[in-house]
Amino acid sequence: MENNKKLLYLGPCGSYSQIAMEKVNKKILKDYEPKSISTIKKILDILPENPSYYGVLPIENSLEGIVRETIDNLASSELKIMAEILVQVQHSLISNDKIENITHIVSHPQALAQCQNYISKNFGSEIELISASSTSNSAKIVSEKGAGYASIANEYCAELYNLNILAKKINDNPANFTRFVLVGKENLNLPCNRTSLAFTTKNESGALLRVLEVFKKYDLNLIYIESRPSKKVLGEYIFFADVDKGFHMIEPAINEISSICNFSRVLGAYSAIQD
Repeated sequence: MENNKKLLYLGPCGSYSQIAMEKVNKKILKDYEPKSISTIKKILDILPENPSYYGVLPIENSLEGIVRETIDNLASSELKIMAEILVQVQHSLISNDKIENITHIVSHPQALAQCQNYISKNFGSEIELISASSTSNSAKIVSEKGAGYASIANEYCAELYNLNILAKKINDNPANFTRFVLVGKENLNLPCNRTSLAFTTKNESGALLRVLEVFKKYDLNLIYIESRPSKKVLGEYIFFADVDKGFHMIEPAINEISSICNFSRVLGAYSAIQD
């Protein structure tokens, strides 16, 4: 009998999304069947039609910033953020060849950029860099290419694709974390100490200031704010904000913000999953 409880994550196998998903599976949704999905948009399209499904999505990287595909689609979705998961990004150089024989390095463009000092120091300008759709897919490509090829990916990918780890922790910046969120339609009623919301101000002078004054009035610490085009009207922006309190502690402020904005939506109230 098919399991109708599925936990979707951004694939392919070996991705950092899978690592985040396994944390969720261990701590919260223990009887859910993991399922790899090729894009963030597909996950967000599947979930509303399947209330018993949940998804794990990347939402922010400490070096690269917000994941736009996730945040833009959540604003117009009925899905809620249930929890957050922090995963440390630790890149390794993996291959089935020796390091002195490497002529091509394959990885996601972000991973290549995050390891450019290591690449320059150890390979110089002669190395050929090849972009892949993900770090895990780059490991798969290297396993098929064979001699002369190496991937920048996590250690799990080395095990998954039977590759050797040539060098560990090759990130130029070791403080590299990706924040993932657990999203779904049905509330899991988990503890919360953070609330995320989206809102669109009126197109008039001082509109954003009036919203910020509400946060000040209720003594709320705004730990994150960013604007994104609404994609509906030229010059209209959606603001995304995080407050370091649960929803019930800030509900009066949310109600007041709603009364002075053209649009507002609580994206979720949640806590981080602890290791």
